[in-house]
Amino acid sequence: MLIHPGMTIGSFELDFTDGEISYKTTIDVEGNRLTSALIKRVVYANVTMMDKYLPGIMSVIYGDVLPKDA
Repeated sequence: MLIHPGMTIGSFELDFTDGEISYKTTIDVEGNRLTSALIKRVVYANVTMMDKYLPGIMSVIYGDVLPKDA
């Protein structure tokens, strides 16, 4: 599994066995309550990162673009 270390609150992961790409985030709620506002921030981070990086990912998958150029 390849993990992208440059993400501040999450990471892309690539499963080399099936090609699945995912973006994962976590949240520490120790000493706090899990609220809808906290969940909203985590979901927003996932959506934002996919909006930013999906065009490059797709250009590598379906085009002739190298990952370093995407």
